[in-house]
Amino acid sequence: MKQSTASFLGMAAAPLLSRGVGSESENQELLGRVLFYDVPTFEQPHEKAARNGTHTFNDVLTMHQPTKGVPSPHNQNTWFPLENKAFIQSQNVQVVRNILNDPIDTVPNSGILGEITVPLTQAIPAKKQNTKPYQLFFYGSVHWVYGLGENRTTKKLYYLVMEDRWNESYYVEAEHMRIIQDEELAPISPEIEDAEKSILVDTSGQMLYAYEDQNLAMACGVSTGVFVEDFNLITPPGEYFINYKRPTRHMVHSDKIGINDEELYGVPWVSYFTDTGIAFHGTYWHNDYTQPRSHGCVNMPIQAAKWLYLWSDPVIAPRAKKHTSRYGTSVRVI
Repeated sequence: MKQSTASFLGMAAAPLLSRGVGSESENQELLGRVLFYDVPTFEQPHEKAARNGTHTFNDVLTMHQPTKGVPSPHNQNTWFPLENKAFIQSQNVQVVRNILNDPIDTVPNSGILGEITVPLTQAIPAKKQNTKPYQLFFYGSVHWVYGLGENRTTKKLYYLVMEDRWNESYYVEAEHMRIIQDEELAPISPEIEDAEKSILVDTSGQMLYAYEDQNLAMACGVSTGVFVEDFNLITPPGEYFINYKRPTRHMVHSDKIGINDEELYGVPWVSYFTDTGIAFHGTYWHNDYTQPRSHGCVNMPIQAAKWLYLWSDPVIAPRAKKHTSRYGTSVRVI
């Protein structure tokens, strides 16, 4: 990554992996988690084609490699072929994998980060803290793991996860989480002086650019704040710097603008750049980059947000829950 420009265009189409990080499955299938209710499929990759099916929120579909369709002024021009000659628009699905992991033997008392590696999993409350029998955690979300336990009946191993807003605790199947080792969280391009790093957010083009000494290091499609009905949630233009980082955050929005963005567990790789809580962060609840969709933050593909988190200053230690600084990487929003 240090030697060449990184580009994250907002939609990954990676092969399905089997148990163990980096081990490829034989059939190289793609999976997509449906992000909304009543999502149609079409006989051809364009909106005026005949409809031939409907899928609902959290359905997991087997998909083929993406293709371009007939352009639309308001929707993405990328489509995923499904079985039975059906096509689904890319913004309606989160591209996911289904990776099962070998649990670690010992969890440090200070906690360690874990990432959900299946399309979705049930997080079971460790005690009666609310009325829900379980909470769904989604692919790509990141959580603090503090313990390891076993279900006496099924003999399945579970991680004890503590969410970071109200300190609620949950049990999550250990196979469904990948423990993130410290070496994976090493800074990117630490030899580059902070004064030589800068970030530009172009809200008109819905793009983010990261520069090293005026040389482009990374480009990424993003979703900035939206202006909808009575909500003015646009990302404010101005000059900022990254002043606060958290590897994961439980976010709650009172100004709900979508069916699945009111309460968000384990939002990954959060880099704040205003004192009002506006940040760069990974996003698992939509796949509509290059379109305004956020509550003011800069929504990014998860791997792009992780890259920015590790590349930008301030540097945060792998086991740190949060870190503040007045000397972070400069950010310009236009």
